[in-house]
Amino acid sequence: MRVLIVEDEPLIAQRLAREVRAHFGVRLDNLALHDNIEEALPCLRDGRCDLLLLDLQLHGGDGYELLRLAGKPSFRTIIVSAHAQRSITAFEFGVLDFVAKPFGSERLQQALQRYTDQSAGAIAPPASLAIRKRGALEWIAVAEIDHVRADGHYSNIVLRSGEQCFHDLPIEKVMALLPPHFVRVHRSYIVNSLVFRRLHIAPGGKYALDTHTTTGIPVSRSNYALLRQRLPG
Repeated sequence: MRVLIVEDEPLIAQRLAREVRAHFGVRLDNLALHDNIEEALPCLRDGRCDLLLLDLQLHGGDGYELLRLAGKPSFRTIIVSAHAQRSITAFEFGVLDFVAKPFGSERLQQALQRYTDQSAGAIAPPASLAIRKRGALEWIAVAEIDHVRADGHYSNIVLRSGEQCFHDLPIEKVMALLPPHFVRVHRSYIVNSLVFRRLHIAPGGKYALDTHTTTGIPVSRSNYALLRQRLPG
């Protein structure tokens, strides 16, 4: 088990190191600490890292730039940053978790345990998306999503409970984050195919889809035949 911590505040870096040692114990083969992109990059490119704990502000550098330069990762990443408003971008990189500063030991250990569960082949927590809700950052389980509706340059996520959440990525980028059973049924709609209930012709000769939560989701003519195969009307 090889862990790399990239953090430019020495006290926080040492605290992260203590938490990592406490969590992994004898399983920890190597723990490296760097405070800048230039020193950290070779460790990632050479495959000398299984888990990266990454700050986003590094002596004027951007932690996301490190992930871009590292290319397709063979490691998992946990972001630890005071800039919670940037968490949406983190999930475009397949980041495992985003821990906001200031953080408690319990929250960081939760993120480390998520890595342990996944790497051990245990049943992982449901895949999630970060959303802004009541001025704070929250995670919603992908399994709870009924459908997604485009809202200008943003997206409105409707949960199976009927609750609506705001996501500040456009619908195309949200689609890229979702698993294959989410289907683009219209240029403005993505639907969870596991909650399909009925496909029908709506008034005016247009096509529509009902889920267990919502009725009348528009379906484009080009997608109707594909959806018809998935669910008899």
